[in-house]
Amino acid sequence: MGGTADTVTVRPVNAGASNLPAAAPAVPGAASSGAGWRILKFFAALALIPACVGLTLGVHDHFMSVWPKMNLAMLGPGPLVTWFAIGAVVFAVLAILLWRPVVLYVFAHELVHALATWLCLGRVTNLAASARGGQVTTSKSNTFIRLAPYCVPFYALLAAAVYLALDAWWQPLGAYSQWLAATLGFFYAFHIGFTLWSLRRNQPDLKPDGWLFSLVMIYVGNVVVFLVLMGFLAAGHPRGAWSALQDCAVLGWRHSANIYHNLSLMCQQLINR
Repeated sequence: MGGTADTVTVRPVNAGASNLPAAAPAVPGAASSGAGWRILKFFAALALIPACVGLTLGVHDHFMSVWPKMNLAMLGPGPLVTWFAIGAVVFAVLAILLWRPVVLYVFAHELVHALATWLCLGRVTNLAASARGGQVTTSKSNTFIRLAPYCVPFYALLAAAVYLALDAWWQPLGAYSQWLAATLGFFYAFHIGFTLWSLRRNQPDLKPDGWLFSLVMIYVGNVVVFLVLMGFLAAGHPRGAWSALQDCAVLGWRHSANIYHNLSLMCQQLINR
């Protein structure tokens, strides 16, 4: 039709969000339609909780089978997972005792909103970040755009991308892989810590889809990212990430099917009483 899409302002931290006017529904009945979708997503989230449990059990089974073999696949002067843990501990100590880089988190959060918007073929016209909060103005909004920053450890993925690019086009960096592992651990802890910190606040990003559905999606997204990182570190090369995802998907499906089967039997027993 040639018209421009309504702008949507997304904020990662509830810092004065009440100063922003609420957007009016684009068409009559949009508010009731949105409420209906939230109800459907709420029940979808309830139905997915057993699958989340199954996926978690699958991740546990995968790493319990892989862990004893890790030392045979490691690069560098020590297990990469150990260096990953060291990096995470360094961030935890830094954040607890010395410094919490809130501005860095807010900037990454807003940038991921923007990148997700571009992936969805939307437009970004404004991005601001400060210690009090941030915002990004986009031409569209959907579940992926709203929740991506809570799942994507931007700085960890950036560090991995730089490492792989230098390793491929500059010189082999296998001898320094332990430093990559420590960096990934540092920034993954950064992501998890600040994601939990931000979710404790009244996040507008989670309201359109409902809190339960949003939290389920965020959990699944973070499990997938964790598998990618740990699969890479456990195998010592990027192909390990895909192997970890495949194995955990199969194991998680088996656990989930078993959980749903048991729940179905329980429901049948209750009905037959």
